[in-house]
Order: sequence, then C-alpha cells, then structure tokens
Amino acid sequence: MQKLIEKRIQKFADEYGFNEQPISEQFERYVASVYLHKYLQGVPELIDKVVLGGGNDEGIDIAAVIINGQIVFEPSEIEELIGDQAASSARVIFIQAKTSERYDAKLISKFLHGVETVTKSAMGSYVDTLAPRLKDIALLIDWVAQNGDRFNEFQIPCEIFYVTTSKSNGSTALQDSQVKSSLRRIRDLGVYKEELRLQLNGAVEISDKQREHHGPQNIKFQFEKRQTIPATEGIDQAFIGIVSGREILKLLQDDSGEFRSGIFEDNVRLDLGAKNPVNCRIAETLRTVNRNQFPFLNNGLTIIAKSLNTVSDTCYASGYQVVNGGQTSHQLVRWASSDQVDKDPSLLDSLWVPVKIVSSADPDVRSRVAVATNLQTAIGASDIQASAQIAKEVEEYFAESGTDGLRYERQARGSAHAIDYPKTRVVGTSELNRAVAATVFGESARAIGSPKELEIEGTFVWGDYPVELFYYAAWIIYKIDRYFARTADCVVLKAAKYHIAMMVSAFVNPKLIDKFQNGNTETQKKELEGKKGRSELQFDVNSGNLDKAIEDAIPKAMSIAAEYFKGVLLEGRSLRKDDVRSRTHQKELIIRVGRKLGAEPAETSLKPGGGGRQ
Repeated sequence: MQKLIEKRIQKFADEYGFNEQPISEQFERYVASVYLHKYLQGVPELIDKVVLGGGNDEGIDIAAVIINGQIVFEPSEIEELIGDQAASSARVIFIQAKTSERYDAKLISKFLHGVETVTKSAMGSYVDTLAPRLKDIALLIDWVAQNGDRFNEFQIPCEIFYVTTSKSNGSTALQDSQVKSSLRRIRDLGVYKEELRLQLNGAVEISDKQREHHGPQNIKFQFEKRQTIPATEGIDQAFIGIVSGREILKLLQDDSGEFRSGIFEDNVRLDLGAKNPVNCRIAETLRTVNRNQFPFLNNGLTIIAKSLNTVSDTCYASGYQVVNGGQTSHQLVRWASSDQVDKDPSLLDSLWVPVKIVSSADPDVRSRVAVATNLQTAIGASDIQASAQIAKEVEEYFAESGTDGLRYERQARGSAHAIDYPKTRVVGTSELNRAVAATVFGESARAIGSPKELEIEGTFVWGDYPVELFYYAAWIIYKIDRYFARTADCVVLKAAKYHIAMMVSAFVNPKLIDKFQNGNTETQKKELEGKKGRSELQFDVNSGNLDKAIEDAIPKAMSIAAEYFKGVLLEGRSLRKDDVRSRTHQKELIIRVGRKLGAEPAETSLKPGGGGRQ
C-alpha cells in the first residue's frame, strides 16, 4: 500500500474512532466514507451500517440502496421517502475495497458473482448461503423492483466499484474473460440499466472522489446575462443575473444525472417533495407558458463558491453550494426529466433562472452568506433542550472525561466536525435523549419508535439529575456500538440496540428492574431528582467496577436479544425497526433479565420467544 494512502486511512481511523480495527477493515470504512460521502455525511454509525464485511460476504464489502438521494436500510424507510410522490429515484451501489495494489481478476470475478447472487435473490431465486446483511440488500432491491411503477426509470441504476490502492486504473483487468463473463451475467438479468459497467479504481480515483467532498471542482457554465456586484472585503467576485435552464443543470447535476455531492449542505431545507404547495406552484410555472415569466415569479438561486474564474461569458465554479433555492433546484431537475422536456429539449434554453453567485476564499465570509440567506431556519426542539443549564453542565462533565472519554456536542448544527474529537465518541442531544430513555427509564421502545417524543419540552429525560447519569447512559450506548463494530455476527441485532442498552443497564443496576417494570417515568423522575433515588443506583462509570460490569453485561444482553428475536433472525435477515419497536418486546426482555439475575418479577412472561411484530 502506498504510504500516502496509508496515512490518509490512519487519519480517518483516528478521526472516526475506527483505529482498533485491522487495516483492511479501516480501508473498507474509509472507502465507504469517500464513495458514499453525500449519503453518509461522515456519520460513523451509518458508515458501519453500509460495510458488510465478515462472514460470507460474497466479496461485497460495501453496499447501499439510495432512494430520492437518501440511503435506506429497511423497506419501511423507502415507503416513507416515496410517500405520495408521482415518481421517485432509486440507485444501488456495490463496492469491494482491497488494500492490495493489484487488480486480481479472480477476486473481481468473485465480487461480480456476489453482485449477481444478491440480485438473483432479489428477483426470487433461492440462495441458501446468502449472509443476513446481503439478504437485507436483496430485500430492498426486491421492494424497488416490485414497486417499479413508482420510480422514474424502468430498470434500476447501479454502480459497481472495485477499489484498490493501485497507481493504475486497472483497465487491462476489464478485458479478462472471467471478468467480462461475470459482468455479462449481471446485465443479462435485466434488473439494472443497460449502461451498467464495472469501475476499477486506484489511489488516483480515491483521491479524486475525496476532493469532491469540498464541493464540485471547475464546473463550466455560461453566464452571459449578468451584472457585476462591486467587490468588498472578503468577497473576491460577485455577479447577479439570469442563467439558462440548460446551464443551471450543469451546476446542479453530475454526469450520471445525480445531484452534485454536497451542494445543499448549507441549505437548511431539504427537498420538500413534489406535492409541497410551494413546489407545486414552481412546477406549474415551469409546465405552462408562464415559464417565460420565471425570473419575475421565482427568487432563483443564491450560490456561494470558494473560487470562481471567468473567461468572457464562461464561468468555472469550484467548491460551491446552493445556499438558497433548494426547492427551485429540485423542481428544475424534475421538470428537466419530464416528458415535456424530452419532447422539446429547447425549452431548457428558453428558460431563464435568476442567479446570484458570490465567490470568497474566506470560510467565515462564506458561512455568514449561508446564514444570512437562511434566516428562516427553525429552532429544533432538541436545540431548546440543549440551551438549558443542566445541558451546559453535562457538556462540561463530558469534556472533563479525558482523552478516552466522550464529548457532548450541545450546540450541534448537523455535523460532528464542530468538535475536534473521534466522531464515535461525540454524542448529540437527540442521541443522548434516547440513551437516557432506554438505560435510566427503561423506555427502550420509545427510544426506538418515537424518539421525537423525547424532544418535547418538559420530557422526563431531562431533569435535575446528577450529570454522571447522562454520561452513564451515553457510555453504555458507546460500548454497545463498539461491540457491534468488532463482532460482525451480532450486527443483525443492531435495530434492537436500545433494548440491549436497557438490559445492560438492568444487569449492572438490578434495582432498576422493578422501576422499568412499573413504567412510571414521572415517579422515576422524582426519585432521581431526590437524594435517596440517586444513592440507590450506580451511575459513575469511573468508580468501582461499573465500567467492567457494563462490558460483561453486553454479551449477556446480546444473547437474550438473539434468543428472543430468533424467529425473525431465522428468516436470514437483520432485525428491522418494525420488528423491535413494540413495548411488548421491551417488557418481555426486562423479564428475561430478571430471570437471568435470579430476580424475576412476579408477573408471568408475556410471550415465549420469537419476537417480531406485535
């Protein structure tokens, strides 16, 4: 492996907290983070979820199903994203990541055979040996295929990458007869779009992909109808004017027709969907003769770029974001792919879109422009929770936990970059809410199925509690996440993480069992705010053997969860949210912990095993 790549992997592993894993697994996560950046956004838990390594992975290290620009892990998530939209987009991505500097035709063929196997399984062919996490991917592809009428393309767009650390692009390996035959068999299934191809990438391509994280580079577009805005301190160049629909699409879409990576990160509103009233009005303007009045009926786009070069009427923009005009952008792309434009592409040339583009090399200036154009940003409920005095005290307590401790990102704005610390050790308010609900109040079902309820003002998860209680809750979740990261066989249980956290807490604090069984959060809250309630329980992970007790309890909780949900696991797939969200499961699992400790509650078991939906 090249030293340069090795150093980048090491930096990534240190930053994300993956440095306990072998270099091959670090590389898989590094590649996942680089190639799927616009979907994963640097979230460690999501990076772990797309890496399939371990067991019978059929040579597929990374796999993702993308719906309407967002990564999904369960069929129910697809349904939520599609809603009542007339047409949606789907995309499947398969990646194998090898630290080798060679393109091994046999390994490439094995990888392609794995893609073929997963696809066949999705189409209904019986595959006896498919690993659970590959079965999850197959079931998602199956859902998309069955609901093809709800997507804007008959066949599914698919990207296949074989990634190495080689200095070359591996073009010779593409000519290998085994590789060509394997790729042909996938095409012959007819599931994926005809232009399906295998991309062999080395160190140069990885570097190119990583540069895309800083925004699109040197994107060329025509901006002849513009006026210069006088420059001021911190602003290099600024223009205002109108740009044709065809040229706007160059700024918005890459060669595959996807939105360019990261161009909406500083825009507070995601796409609100085609049925949103504002978007309906934009769409109506585009469809009718009123499109000639588009510059007067629409505010257009505000773009902030790191650099902007002009040669006559040709502009080259790099590192840019659309900080205002996200809805307009999405409606333009929808309209551009409509039958109306397919029949008459010249409509793109006759449409004019208002554009203001500002160029600045100063990140503070770019940030101020982004904020100023988004003053309508709503304050989230978790932001209000984070402004309370107790939250500030919790933040301080976390900050004093040392280099091997955790950090609470009280003022998060969507990215763990705000704290210079391994991302697996950084906890946001929403995550802390769920951790406290599950481990301190036994409300694991609510943490799984209704996390927004925990953000309501006055909720039980925040109170005049000892600050170490919050750290205790976050520490259990952190330890469980690390256990999942190093124990591939248990990853199928990940949807039940908060149930597992509840059980771990009950194992190390057995007096919680009765409280969890009673389920009266207001009574528990009052007890925890009083001295007696605090003295009965251990929350300081740095005192005594509590940390070791947590470590020892995790495998026990995993074992109970695996046994309880074995009915679902026997289907050969991972647990889903719908399998675990019921309060019945919460109650049954705490009963089983009581049995294990020899302190079973008086009430009888609710259901003997099986788990699943109830």
